[in-house]
Amino acid sequence: MRPEPVPAIARRLGISERHLRDLFNGAVGVSPKRFARIDRLRTVLARARTDSWARLAVEAGYYDQPHLTGEFREAMGVPPGSFVTGHLPTPTPCGTSRPLGPSGGHRTIPAP
Repeated sequence: MRPEPVPAIARRLGISERHLRDLFNGAVGVSPKRFARIDRLRTVLARARTDSWARLAVEAGYYDQPHLTGEFREAMGVPPGSFVTGHLPTPTPCGTSRPLGPSGGHRTIPAP
């Protein structure tokens, strides 16, 4: 199910799109679009071990699996398959790409 577009919600509420975005950002801390992307990734993560990536992509509203993979990699730093198997990027301080750990590469977290 796709979320209702911001312009439609603003019209229904009788406010401008900009005002709605400002209210949302102030209350939630991110824009409505960013929130929708995060929520979509959370949906994928919740079902990652039960469905194929292609099926998850379509059901979560992505155009196809490569779009899911690209957005996931952008947000999480690794492709979805690596993430669910515990192969995570090395942590970095906010606003940098310099690794925190001595390895300088990826780390592995045991899968639950």
